[in-house]
Amino acid sequence: MKKIVKILPLFGVAGVVFYFLHVLFGTLFYTGYNPMAQAISDLTASNSPSKNIAMLFSILYGIFTVVFSAYFFVYFKQKINKCVTFGAGFFCVMTIVSFLGYTFFPLSESGYAGTFQDKMHAVVTIIVVLFTIIALILFVIGFFKTENLKHLAIISLCTFLLLLTGSMLTNILPKEYFGIAERISVYSLIIYTGIISLWMYRYIKNQNT
Repeated sequence: MKKIVKILPLFGVAGVVFYFLHVLFGTLFYTGYNPMAQAISDLTASNSPSKNIAMLFSILYGIFTVVFSAYFFVYFKQKINKCVTFGAGFFCVMTIVSFLGYTFFPLSESGYAGTFQDKMHAVVTIIVVLFTIIALILFVIGFFKTENLKHLAIISLCTFLLLLTGSMLTNILPKEYFGIAERISVYSLIIYTGIISLWMYRYIKNQNT
């Protein structure tokens, strides 16, 4: 049991690996998929030829990320400061909503067909983005308050700015570049998860030495 607890912080890194495997294999099994123009969610759409393989890795990503974020929240609850605690809470809820929401409400077809399933997919996206923004803002404030964690505050701030940049570009760039704009937002968050996962692993390791 102790060995499992020791590697729980690395579940975030495992989640990152599974996420990019979902993108990689989803793209390989989706003939004609254009990552520059199409959304990542197209890979797991109900009519997507890559649905099964992409959804498999997507579910694994969700499971590992939820476990990591839950452990992150429990471990750091009231350990650093209230902002980090609340930030971890919002981050955890975001990963749960993302996992359950996108699993049960994938796009009905590539693009947006306007069905109930697609509308719920959009609602999930709004909630995920909102909770991510709140979590990152709280992390920026909380980590800045702690002298030896200011580097995490800077990383959190950069991730927040990349998230906003990607969101703005989706409304500015032509449709044929939608995929690029979306990936700026999504990939920045995925990589951020991996970074705080590695940081947590080292933090706990240092605490025990």
